[in-house]
Amino acid sequence: MKYDKITSLKIILIVLILTLFIRNFLFNVTIVNGSSMEPTLSNKSLVFSIVPKKHFIKRGDIVILKAPDKKYKKYIKRVIGLPNDEVQIKNGKVYINGDLYEENYISTDYTEAINGTYTILKENEYFVLGDNREPGKSEDSRYFGPIDKRNIKSVIIFRIYPFRKF
Repeated sequence: MKYDKITSLKIILIVLILTLFIRNFLFNVTIVNGSSMEPTLSNKSLVFSIVPKKHFIKRGDIVILKAPDKKYKKYIKRVIGLPNDEVQIKNGKVYINGDLYEENYISTDYTEAINGTYTILKENEYFVLGDNREPGKSEDSRYFGPIDKRNIKSVIIFRIYPFRKF
């Protein structure tokens, strides 16, 4: 009987360690909370993401990041600016290194500049925006500034549910 309890505890411990390892170093399944990524991802969408090698993050990737402005919260945003990029929001449009950045996935044609309109990203920084650019719909780099690469937890690979494009 004592042997069974010890064996059960070992199995539970192994499962917990494996679960933590997988979630922190391999992949994740996440439920979208909020409308900041609409129309691409809607509230309650289920997404599959992988933990990236930091050099793997590309412009246009949708990432899960540790919220810099709220403890224990995560955001889902799109990577717009990469390390050493110059990001500018001018006349409602996003410019990367002086060139207009074409975005056919956003909810509106106008991107409001919040805290300044010009940012030069440092070596380990990314500029992220929600796809829903209507005023007050997305807390993103316009509000809290660039994101350090250590705060990017995973890159979304595909939507699991609902079953439509992505």
